[in-house]
Amino acid sequence: MTILSADNVSYAFPGGIPALSNLSLSVEKGRRLAVLGPNGAGKTTLFLHLNGTLKPNAGRVTVAGKPGDYTRRGLNDWRRRVGLVMQDADDQLFAATVFEDVSFGPLNLGLSEAEARERVEEALAALRITDLKDRPTHRLSGGQKKRVAIAGAIAMRPEVLLLDEPTAGLDHPGSAHLVALLERLSAGGMTLVFSTHEVDLALRLADEVALFSSGSVIAHGPAEAVLADKDLLAAAHLRPPLLVEVCLKARELGLLGSGTPLPRDPSQLLQLMDRWVKERASAS
Repeated sequence: MTILSADNVSYAFPGGIPALSNLSLSVEKGRRLAVLGPNGAGKTTLFLHLNGTLKPNAGRVTVAGKPGDYTRRGLNDWRRRVGLVMQDADDQLFAATVFEDVSFGPLNLGLSEAEARERVEEALAALRITDLKDRPTHRLSGGQKKRVAIAGAIAMRPEVLLLDEPTAGLDHPGSAHLVALLERLSAGGMTLVFSTHEVDLALRLADEVALFSSGSVIAHGPAEAVLADKDLLAAAHLRPPLLVEVCLKARELGLLGSGTPLPRDPSQLLQLMDRWVKERASAS
């Protein structure tokens, strides 16, 4: 089921600067879609269309099969269903303290104070920032601000969560924790769409990959297939993840069967290597 789509969307910024050109992209319910492309390809602009912040000059955005409703009531419902976390958390944080900031969305849903508090505490715990709940937002580090912005989005419990460069500003442990959290949210039924420059993150997390170039989608398909296509990736100024390149070479050398799924992270590659060594040992 398509839960969110852009249909032949075109958009230009004031002054006629083109951003999206006849772009079409569908997001399937429950899937994890990575949007990859160079700076200026239109990824952020697309996200601002997918949550109703921007309105297309041509084409349309649909939510659960219905055209996006740009009335005040329609936008409130739209943003309740489709959450957005921007790359720069400073664009989203505005309340005096962390707790107040994360509370803003749930309270605007009309929840009781007790229900809103429960959601906020759950979101803060999920991002491991409960100890920051009383801290002024202007006294947070960049990584802390990013986690607060994500907490504010998931406290709304959206059906679809859009994340623009979700690991930007996070150190390695913070990134690993966020990926694990997103996997849990996905397992709970949330649809995830994230933009990234990191092909390794796309391989680790995505079911599907859409490649962007010059405001258009140039490829959209299963993550393993798209991320193994060197020509497609080159058109988006990218190259395959290192894990994929290693395994494609192993296939060429006959060390890995053509039907063996490509590993999504280093631990899976190590498991493949162990299995290959054992098979070789038993055959000799």
